[in-house]
Amino acid sequence: MGHIFFIAPSSPGSLDRLSQWTLRWLLENDMAEDSTMYTCNTIEEAANILETALITGDSPALIIFDHADRPTDMNIAFSRRLRNSIPESWIVEIVPDTMPIEKEEDGLYWIRRPLTEDEWRETLDQVLRKTPTPQWANS
Repeated sequence: MGHIFFIAPSSPGSLDRLSQWTLRWLLENDMAEDSTMYTCNTIEEAANILETALITGDSPALIIFDHADRPTDMNIAFSRRLRNSIPESWIVEIVPDTMPIEKEEDGLYWIRRPLTEDEWRETLDQVLRKTPTPQWANS
C-alpha cells in the first residue's frame, strides 16, 4: 500500500484522532501490513521525510495536510508544492469553513472541518480503494 503522511504544521497533534481512524480502517481492509504512517509537525520535518522517501523511489500513497483553523501562506505554498511535485500521490487537505477553495485548480481534494469518522472512512475508501492513483496524475 505504501506510506501515509500526516502533516499538521499549524496544530501539532491535531491529526492524532485521524491517524487512529486511518489505522482502524487499514486493519479492517487488510491494508495495514504494507503501510507505514508518519506524523510531521513542521513543514521542514515533512519535507525531509518526503525527500528521503522519494529518493528511494517510494512515493507516498496518501498525504493528509491539516491547515488547522487559520491557513498560513507558508502552508498553502507547501501544499501547492506537494501537488505539483508528487502528482502520483493523493493529497487530502483538511481546511476550515472560512478558507476559500481555489476553484481554478484541478485535482484538489479538500475536506472541511469538523470531520466525522464516517466522512473520513468514505474518503479513505475513495482514495485508497476506488481510485488509488489520483485522476490528474501523470503516472
